[in-house]
This record gives sequence, C-alpha cells and structure tokens, in this order.
Amino acid sequence: MASAGDDLVAKFQEFCTLAGSKDKTTMTSKASGKLVADCFDKGYKKYDVKSICDASVFPALKEKGKPHMVVNKGNVDKYISKTAHEIAKRKTKNTKIAADDPEVATIKDDLCSCISGGGPNVKVVKQSATGNVGGLTDASQYTGAHKERFGADGKGKGIEGRADIADNSGYVGNYKGEGSYGKK
Repeated sequence: MASAGDDLVAKFQEFCTLAGSKDKTTMTSKASGKLVADCFDKGYKKYDVKSICDASVFPALKEKGKPHMVVNKGNVDKYISKTAHEIAKRKTKNTKIAADDPEVATIKDDLCSCISGGGPNVKVVKQSATGNVGGLTDASQYTGAHKERFGADGKGKGIEGRADIADNSGYVGNYKGEGSYGKK
C-alpha cells in the first residue's frame, strides 16, 4: 500500500489555507470537503465520497471537542486509507471488507495519485473588458469629496478622509487664528 509522503501532506496543507484555516497544520471540515470535491469526485463521484468523508472519515480523525484535524503524515495516511476503505465497501457492496484487501489498496493508490496530480481549483476573477472598471478602481481619478478619502498612493485615509475633525486648540471654540494674537 502507498503511504502518505511529504508531497501529499503539502497538498493537504494547500487545501487547509485555502478554506480559511488559521494555519497549514489544521484541516477544517470545509477544507476536507474542498479536497474531496477537487480531487476525489473525478473518479469516484457515483460513490458520494463527500458524504463519506463528512460523515465518517473526518469526524474519526479530528481531535475530540475541536472542529479540526491536525495535518501530519500519520493523519493524512489514515484519511486516505479510511476513505479508500469506505469507497471499497460501497464499490464491492461488502460492508465487511478487510482494510488490507487488494481492492482497498488499489483505491488508495488511485486516491494518492488523484491528490498528487490535483490541487485546489481556484476561480480567477478577470477584470471586465467593458465599462469603466479601471476608472472606478483608480483612486487618482476621483473628484470632489471622494478625492479627499484617498492618499496619493491610492490607499484610504480612514476616519481622517471621512470626517471633518475639529481642531479645538484656539482660545475659544471657533477661533481660527491660532498663534496670531498680537501679531500684525
């Protein structure tokens, strides 16, 4: 049987960061679903691998009381082995198939090659060719009050760009000539 190598762990880590996990070492249920949808569903769609992983594989490997699974060689190997075993049960219609059965080993090797050959499918957002999208996103072309909200580099100024902040440093509230008393 194939075992999880560093390349498989690296692939799992790609999915971890893509699905909003805090770091590369923990996989959430969302990341697990993304992994299954992008890698396993191509060859095993009719066995509903997503529900297999959501219902039995991921909960068995995640830490008790925590919503995530630690990604390391051992857990990646268990994840793939358990998924292959569950698929083999459905494929052969034998719920008592052994975990070391040749059919399970074949499916596990196939799943490993699916993960190695695939990766996260990320949609690339293209800029619209029609309309004035470039002009709308270029802060240097803004006029009026909107021009005051952005600096020369195009970054927002924050609250200073949105509100007129009063400078109450004069003798009285409305005194505008600070430091000019007695000077002519």
